[in-house]
Amino acid sequence: MNARKLVGECPTVVGMITASLEAGGSFDSAARYVAEEGPPLSAELFSRAVRMADAKASPGVRRALSEVLDGVPEGAGGYRQAVSMCMAASESSDREGMDSMLREASDASLEAVRGMGESYSASLNFPCMAVFAIGIMVPMILMSLMPMMDIGGMFGAAALDRGTVMAITLVAIPAGILLLTANVRAKNPFLVSGGGSDALRLCAPLVIAVPCGLAYWALVGGESLLLAAAVPACSAALALSYGRYSAEKRRASCDSGMRDCVYEIGNRMSSGENFESAAVGSLSGRAECREASESLSRSLRLCRGDAERAVRAAVDPVSQEMGSALAEIERCSRIDLRDAGGLAIALGRQFQNRRAALASLEAGMKSMTDMMVGTAMVFAPLVLGLSVAMMRPLSRISGFEGVDGAWWILGAYLIELCALIALLTSSLGREERFVTGLWRFCLMCPVSLLVFTVSCGIQLRQVFRARRTYGSVTMLKLFKKKDAPAQEKNADSEPAEEHDPFPKAKPAKWKCTTCGYVYDPEIGDPDSGIAPGTRFEDIPDDWVCPTCKVGKDSFKKLDF
Repeated sequence: MNARKLVGECPTVVGMITASLEAGGSFDSAARYVAEEGPPLSAELFSRAVRMADAKASPGVRRALSEVLDGVPEGAGGYRQAVSMCMAASESSDREGMDSMLREASDASLEAVRGMGESYSASLNFPCMAVFAIGIMVPMILMSLMPMMDIGGMFGAAALDRGTVMAITLVAIPAGILLLTANVRAKNPFLVSGGGSDALRLCAPLVIAVPCGLAYWALVGGESLLLAAAVPACSAALALSYGRYSAEKRRASCDSGMRDCVYEIGNRMSSGENFESAAVGSLSGRAECREASESLSRSLRLCRGDAERAVRAAVDPVSQEMGSALAEIERCSRIDLRDAGGLAIALGRQFQNRRAALASLEAGMKSMTDMMVGTAMVFAPLVLGLSVAMMRPLSRISGFEGVDGAWWILGAYLIELCALIALLTSSLGREERFVTGLWRFCLMCPVSLLVFTVSCGIQLRQVFRARRTYGSVTMLKLFKKKDAPAQEKNADSEPAEEHDPFPKAKPAKWKCTTCGYVYDPEIGDPDSGIAPGTRFEDIPDDWVCPTCKVGKDSFKKLDF
């Protein structure tokens, strides 16, 4: 059992137990309530205790739960302490004493969550730095430094070919990032998944990229192919999912507003208002909760006496936890209105304390999310695009021709990287909503490809030549007077040949793979009738190695 996730559920469990006890219930009913409607891991633990009590394997639910809690992981000590304090509070005959112990249990659960959150946040440093190193540095090395180091056969016959580079870039590296993402997801104690039922429908517009890419290739071609395919596909996906994305934002905002309203509901009920008036009035006072307020009012008017079910039907679509809390408050209000007000105040205080405890963690997660999004959207395409641009003039210097097709390999990789970063950032927060990850991907992908395309198109040769020209003009101005006599003296001499910063590559040398003999075109092979300056390609096919007498097909080109 995941200790971190169990601790993450602790405030919710303490709140459910508090709601049940404050409503006049026993600890037995509170434990059954958590077993039926609590968070997954806690529901499993409490269900085990309930089954033990029902099967007479233990004297009661309290004793059975104590035995179950003894078996929780060592890292969940805060969870064990908070639940034990709730059990002790249920035995108190003094209402004030019980309230005080429940508040202490709530504080203990929040302290455990705060410590666990700090530990979780610190554990993210390595995976995120690993994603940065694997996702940017390794492709850059593969696509630029490794091919350049291979010039001249530095790695011998085992040099990386294009197929191997493609397999590493498009398969191995994304697989490594995916494993890191799965590790982060498994360690997140707050993550709640949801909203993926219509994933295929929302992703369907991305298929438009295929015909758009084929049409662009047939009509235009060039290095903007992936960008031309991604822009319409991502735009269509954003348009289709806009309604769902907006609804999810409104739901999250309403959930946050409702938690803030619980304390106000308690104050109103303590002043004598009934549940319906207090709940509807408090919610309608907030713009983000107005729709939920109208839904709750309508459900209560049509409930035909089953107000608890009406509350759940109206509030559960926004938040099941809030639905349970308001349902407990409504049930308690039918017994004693002021007790229900006290329960609402206690729950509202717990919600506020929980938000304060998680505020720093959420700020850290947002900062890390922004960093990862910026990496995929700007930094990675900029670095990889400049690597491709740099390879062009360098390849003309060296005669190396291994960079053809690098732009589309890296472009396809950037699409994969944006998808993986969208998945990773969705796994960092408290809620994992598919539509949020889809929106993040559709926003990152076109921008990333645009930055990459622009970076690939930078003409470094022109930049270098412009710098050289500017520097020459400056130097001429500085030394014009000093060099005037020398210029007059050499006025009739021939002008010096302009220095080309990118000279043409010399003919390549070829090495015999059998004996190691190296054919140098500048020297030739006079003994065999091959004059100096003869390229290897121009040697007759019947020529053999002067040392071991093997044919031309046994020679390997050395690229410098």
